[in-house]
Amino acid sequence: MSFYHFNNVKISGIASAIPKQARSVDLQTASDLGYAAATNLLETKSIDRTQLGFIIFLTKTPDYRSPASAIVLQHRLQLPKDCLAYDINLGAVGFIAGLQLGCSLLNGLNTTKGLVIIGDTNSKQIAENNPIFDHFGDAATAILLEKEEASPIHIQSFSQGDAYETYIIPGGAFRTNEKRETYDLSSLPTAGTFNQLNYDKQRMHQFFAEKIPSDLTDFMVKSNGQISSYDVLAFQQSNAEMNLEIIKNAGFDQSQLQSNFKNFADCSGSSIPLLISGINERKRILACAYGEGLSWGFADFYLEENTVLPLIETDDYFAEGFVTHEI
Repeated sequence: MSFYHFNNVKISGIASAIPKQARSVDLQTASDLGYAAATNLLETKSIDRTQLGFIIFLTKTPDYRSPASAIVLQHRLQLPKDCLAYDINLGAVGFIAGLQLGCSLLNGLNTTKGLVIIGDTNSKQIAENNPIFDHFGDAATAILLEKEEASPIHIQSFSQGDAYETYIIPGGAFRTNEKRETYDLSSLPTAGTFNQLNYDKQRMHQFFAEKIPSDLTDFMVKSNGQISSYDVLAFQQSNAEMNLEIIKNAGFDQSQLQSNFKNFADCSGSSIPLLISGINERKRILACAYGEGLSWGFADFYLEENTVLPLIETDDYFAEGFVTHEI
């Protein structure tokens, strides 16, 4: 069963970065936003980078098919060569999964600090004339985890793959029934309909509206949490109506639910960090994420004072990262 309890890991810092405009500029990727967030976090917290034992990058919009963007970030951030670095292909549940993986790695590796980066440039998966273009935003978040006695962190995650096609970009990878010599591996949404996001919002809404309330109630029981225990409800910003429906069924007060969709839209794994970006005092958070896969999950954790850094805006990008095949 995927229920996790950690009482020896501290969330020491959270920093997020967004583009200066509503969407990232053409040359900017999710790892660029992640780099900006991580740099801000490490410098503000005066972290000795040689002490970082891992960097995980959770994204569905990486720089390349290979190598992993986390390895490039290890170089850009000047982390140790023995720093574990890898990507994970997750979007909406990136915050929940990243927190769980980071805590687990700290308990399994001979290190006391690690970095989790979550980010997506969703706008690069959708053509601008697509009706759902304005539903999604671009952002990235860096989380610093440290091994030390701390308030408990509870996490639970779920997946059900029989509805994988409800949120899918069919093209751009290697499962195809086309002839290999004619198959276009472009990831640009303008390259064809197979390279654009197919999003069945109604079907996903129906599934999660039926599934999440009972799973959330069970999670609270396992976490020894009551409705009155939580200061803030931070739910995925993909469906405001469904979020209200979920908390109503669970018995929560609507005033506990945070919302920032009008400011940022749905920023995948960074939705939850952006929801708590204005919190500067100790609060108990109940987070809920859900999205492609289908996948969903919950996290129950405390934010200590001054954990979350002010949001930064940037259009910077890694100019050295562009490659050419010209001879």
